[in-house]
Amino acid sequence: MSAHRFGLLWLLVGTLAMGTSALPVILPVLPAVAQNPAHQASEFDRYMQRGYQLTAQRDYQSALVNFRRALSLRPSDRYALTAIGNVEAYIARDRYAAQGSHRLIFVPPNRGMPGQRIAGATRFGECTQGSLAKIVALVPDNNLSMTAAANPSLFFFVPQTTAKSAELLLLSEAGELLLRQQVPLHGKAGILPVTVDAAKVKLQPGQKYQWFFSLICKPNEPDANPFVSGWIERAKLDSNLAQVITAMPPRDRLPLLAISQLWNDTLATLVALQQNNPNDAAIKQQWQDVLKSAGIDPQIVNMPLLR
Repeated sequence: MSAHRFGLLWLLVGTLAMGTSALPVILPVLPAVAQNPAHQASEFDRYMQRGYQLTAQRDYQSALVNFRRALSLRPSDRYALTAIGNVEAYIARDRYAAQGSHRLIFVPPNRGMPGQRIAGATRFGECTQGSLAKIVALVPDNNLSMTAAANPSLFFFVPQTTAKSAELLLLSEAGELLLRQQVPLHGKAGILPVTVDAAKVKLQPGQKYQWFFSLICKPNEPDANPFVSGWIERAKLDSNLAQVITAMPPRDRLPLLAISQLWNDTLATLVALQQNNPNDAAIKQQWQDVLKSAGIDPQIVNMPLLR
């Protein structure tokens, strides 16, 4: 980030009014898919939908057969090519995948963006305590996360802190400030979900957005505020994929979300499942597996979820 942009960013942060509104975690709202009961899906659509269904069932080899059949009908179709690439990458990354294991890992796309997943040192020190004293963004190590939702949740590890609030800034790819959102803090260390305020902005398909998340330690000294930064992109979702996902219960759709590289939607679904099933060890294990596969510090993986 250039010195000019850095200075502009923290000038904005330093002039913000402190807010008190809390934002809940929500399951991602996927694009609506128009359906005509009288219309029979094409052979291509049937193969694609069957491939997605088999992916969710962890039958990856059979899923590949169906995706390849779909590709043979439309040799240049980008959704078929993407589905094949995603499943093949998943199998190559996870040696348990071919065995139908219930483990859940995440393979990020082969592209990334500049960012800062872990907060660096500030000029005047930070307002945090404890052995884990830095903010950490829960994002893939390429600093680019994908979502199908117009108002996704982002996730951050927040250390024990004397700061009373945090700030989320969202910018367009061209650098235009789209959102300035205050998030109340209560001093406790844990993983904090922050949902992009639907009343202020909606992410557009195919667009990338840069975000900055900071603790407001010293409102009058913005250089003293520790921050993390990264990028999020709203995917142009295949209508067949959207149809299959929306027809599935949240727990069943998890493998499909992860293999489709929908990072924020995978985490949001796991968080909601944990909140509704706090004693379910399998869901907790999948949460830990996904975060560890993205290179998140194991100590942070086991931190509590903050509401």
